[in-house]
Amino acid sequence: MSIDDILFLRTMLLDKRSGILERVKKLAAAWQEMEERVIELEEEAQKASIARPYDQLNENGRLEIEQIDLALTKMAIGEYGICESCGDDISPRRLRVLPWARLCVECAQDFEKNHTPLPQTTEVMGAGKIPDDLQGLSTDQMVAIIYERLHSDERIETEGLKIAIRKGVLFLDGTLADETEHEIILQILTDSMGFSSIVDRIEIHDGSGEEQGDAEGFGDPLYFDRDDNSYGLRPGIL
Repeated sequence: MSIDDILFLRTMLLDKRSGILERVKKLAAAWQEMEERVIELEEEAQKASIARPYDQLNENGRLEIEQIDLALTKMAIGEYGICESCGDDISPRRLRVLPWARLCVECAQDFEKNHTPLPQTTEVMGAGKIPDDLQGLSTDQMVAIIYERLHSDERIETEGLKIAIRKGVLFLDGTLADETEHEIILQILTDSMGFSSIVDRIEIHDGSGEEQGDAEGFGDPLYFDRDDNSYGLRPGIL
């Protein structure tokens, strides 16, 4: 799979993820507004009509986001687009329709025919490599060290940054005001601290009211080339 394919599918995944979170946020706001009012008897039916779709979307959205995050993690560690059942490549055509697909078409048909459930996303989550300097530390200790390292750089404001580590994969969330700051963070995490698997979900708010996507001056993120078993461009940032 080419790097252009990977970047295109990554954008689809991130857009879908943002859309789910936005829909849940809007329904949650409507629910909160309803809660803050003095509920009259005739409003109870309206309240219930909001609660049901919100609960349903919340659960469905959570499951979709788990699938999307699994796909993004697989991209970061070089396992994206591989069928979890047979180990063959999932066709690019299928991934363009369902970028978080975990099975090839043939295996998906077999699973559906036999009513076989897929394993939980946490059960199949791949593992990234923890930098040598952080080996043996707990997740909380690693996150604290990362925050301390970034905070020590006066060019970085960490207030809007959210960091998590799962199975050696570093997840970046939140908002930053400047793309240059975004680039500096990625440089520190990869070049200085040695992280090789990063799922970058940071959004840039430049003060114009418009959100920016991926780093423009940083170059394309890394993808894993299964043909020659090598990484291209910058390591593990997807």
